[in-house]
Amino acid sequence: MYSVQDKQDIVSEWSGAIKVSRLTFRGQLVLNLLWFALNAQSAALLPIVIPAQIVLFITSRQVGSVQQVLFLSWLMIGASVISLFLPPLIGTLSDRTPGSFGRRRPYIVIGGLLVMLSTPLLVNAGSLVIFVAGLALLLLGKNILAPAYQSLIPDRVPGEQRGETAGYVGGMTILGNVVGLGLAAFLLGRVNQHSFSIDMIRANAGIYYAVTAFLVLVGLVVTVCGVRENRWLKGTQEARKTQGLFELVLRHLHEWVAPWRNYNFTMVFVTRASLMLGLSLFMAYIEYFFANVQHIANFIQVTGIVAMLALGGAVVSGLVFGVLSDRVKRRAPVVSAATVCMALAALTFVIFPNNLLALLWPLGVVFGLGYGAYTSVGWALSIDVLPSLEKAGKHLGVWNASTTLPTILAPLLGSVIISAVAGNGHQLLGYQLVFGAAALFFMLAAIGMLFVKK
Repeated sequence: MYSVQDKQDIVSEWSGAIKVSRLTFRGQLVLNLLWFALNAQSAALLPIVIPAQIVLFITSRQVGSVQQVLFLSWLMIGASVISLFLPPLIGTLSDRTPGSFGRRRPYIVIGGLLVMLSTPLLVNAGSLVIFVAGLALLLLGKNILAPAYQSLIPDRVPGEQRGETAGYVGGMTILGNVVGLGLAAFLLGRVNQHSFSIDMIRANAGIYYAVTAFLVLVGLVVTVCGVRENRWLKGTQEARKTQGLFELVLRHLHEWVAPWRNYNFTMVFVTRASLMLGLSLFMAYIEYFFANVQHIANFIQVTGIVAMLALGGAVVSGLVFGVLSDRVKRRAPVVSAATVCMALAALTFVIFPNNLLALLWPLGVVFGLGYGAYTSVGWALSIDVLPSLEKAGKHLGVWNASTTLPTILAPLLGSVIISAVAGNGHQLLGYQLVFGAAALFFMLAAIGMLFVKK
């Protein structure tokens, strides 16, 4: 964690910067409201909305056929490639953008406009080309908006309040997930293995995109108008104008390599990547598991209910552990314990695959308690290990790779397992292996967190 002197030095380096002071309850809400909107829009896309929409373009006798699973996997890979390369660039640019409008706001506004422009395409997706184009525009907008927005937190939050703010981040994230999943389950819950209406899927998916886009628009207005910004150091700006091309390239290479020389940054990055790989495997295929293995007719409703049970527990644990983490010497053991809860829930899908209906309620709560604590405390820990707060945008952009790399690997690994095993008539075993791999990656993350130094 940064010392008081470190923070004073950072503040003094920003010419005309607003002094970082404690946030009030209102300040916390204004700063973190956009997390709610962004997650309300994205939470149900992978587990509910996109798998249902795939039926419109890749027809089959059943939902979740091997062809649909493969298409979903390649769609996830394409999305992850965008999410891998864009955030570090946007984060770096936002660190260095001068002007009275702020260094983060321009990218928040540009990204928000692209998200709004994607909505008509997704609402009226009459063909696979329009559907993919709409998703690409949505992802492009979010990967411009999110790196700049997340950098507002190290900009505006003092070190002694990071855990509390991370609790708000976690709470808003989880509440957004609840709203998004609830809305998707309500609109698309009538889709089942035995009967579904193409017109209903198209119309109700369009309603989902329109409603969540409106929520994002409200969050953007509150953020742009309500959050004050720090301005970039003028002296650094002038110094870099005088640098030659060779010196500038060397400086950029040094800045990209520098974070990996920090032990804690590297350790937390690797353990987070392991956890996100487990989470991606678990969430990507759970709806198809309910449909094809459990043979649950209303599998979308069941997926939504389980997710909301998990998120209900996550809201409580996220806020509580976020505040408590400011009062403990080390956040890493708390994150490790939270990850073990997630591993136990995933492991139950492997050991008791035929008795899950009776266990879904407690499983959802246990997973949610772990997920909430991880979401809030893990965010505070990630800010703690940043090598430099002045370059928070760039470092957090690099940090995003701990999420995007797993989302590239997860569909590759999951589709290979399911295609190879389920294709030979062992469908249950294929999903057991996928969920078993998820539990393994959760446990590796839990163990790795214990090696993070103070």
